[in-house]
Amino acid sequence: MPSLDSLEDKMMPQLKNKRLRQLYNEAEFDREHQEVKEIEETVRHLVQEIAEGIAEKDPLFKNTIIQSGSFYEDLKVEGPNEFDFMICLEELSAPGVCAIKAIPFRSVRDPGYVHVEIQDPTSRKRWKRYTSKKKENFLKPKTLLEKFKDLVEKVLTEKMEHFSEKLAKEFEAELRKIPVTLKLTWNGTEYRQYEISVDLVVCISVNGWPEDSNVKDCKRSHPGYELIRKATQSGYHLIASCIGEAGKPRPCWRLSFSKAEGILLGQLFKNSSLVHKAAVKILKVVRKKNESELCLYEEEPDFDDPEVVLDYIGVPESSYLITWAFHSYVLKTMFLHEWFDHPEESYWTEDKLAQRIHSILERILKSLKGKDIRSFWLPDYKLFNFRARRRTRTKNCEEKLTSLIRYFDKL
Repeated sequence: MPSLDSLEDKMMPQLKNKRLRQLYNEAEFDREHQEVKEIEETVRHLVQEIAEGIAEKDPLFKNTIIQSGSFYEDLKVEGPNEFDFMICLEELSAPGVCAIKAIPFRSVRDPGYVHVEIQDPTSRKRWKRYTSKKKENFLKPKTLLEKFKDLVEKVLTEKMEHFSEKLAKEFEAELRKIPVTLKLTWNGTEYRQYEISVDLVVCISVNGWPEDSNVKDCKRSHPGYELIRKATQSGYHLIASCIGEAGKPRPCWRLSFSKAEGILLGQLFKNSSLVHKAAVKILKVVRKKNESELCLYEEEPDFDDPEVVLDYIGVPESSYLITWAFHSYVLKTMFLHEWFDHPEESYWTEDKLAQRIHSILERILKSLKGKDIRSFWLPDYKLFNFRARRRTRTKNCEEKLTSLIRYFDKL
């Protein structure tokens, strides 16, 4: 593996605190290493070939590629093993073609998920096979994603044979809850038999900004908030999804603010003497090191039924609990909340790094205890919608977060 003596050291001062420095070094890999650059360039080229190939096979899927995710936000830890791309469908993103419709929830409202209706008559005819029969103009994301996966596999089967000598010809393409995920293998000099995951997310671009959001019109006077206004000018996206707010199968479109996040984070990370980026990277390392203990468990069976209880006597708890991964997006979201409340640079100097990490962990713990983990961009959008799910056990996660808070309190 590449040396940890990253060029990142030249972009920010060496951390004086030994424990923080160790955690930060665990997050680092040499982004300037020639083979890392070669991996990224090869993946990007492959995705470009896929995007052009699927558009040739089906003109409805003419698209624009948007780089997203932690690698392109410079928040990737450990190595170049995951890449994210948004495949933005051009026709559906054109002004006046689609309209956003709220999903009528019976008891739980969640503005993070919507339906998409095709309003343009010409486009409606062209996309007929991807719209619902009951609500004939509503796009069916699952049908769309299944077709997208089929097109991706066909293009890759044709292209991989002659693509790159370091990229294995064998690949896997899997339709998950949201992305089509490609599993690739790289065989280079430093990175041998290296597994790479590439997420391709089908989306629609939306101009403007959601009315439910309150960050764009922030009334506070700090100049840092101009960064939010700049970021929101890029618009947002609707992500094709096979699951809804309860984590259960439900065709819908999820709001994504990844483009705005990339712009905002890029601005915050510009000043290398400040520790915005270091805080997020250390949090990601801490999450990874304690992944098994930072889980949430959702009960599947109905234990109010005596017969069900009898069926589970003596059965290990792990066999009847659904595990939620405590995903890193929560860390990024809580970092943004922390920055929003403390935009002054004096809060993000090296001597305040442990304090900022401590405060972000406290935010997560408070949200978890209150079962109220909110999006940064939409005040009513809950990243984990506990009310929409079955009873969820959070005790172990809370205990681990409390332990981590005590650890950083000492630093």
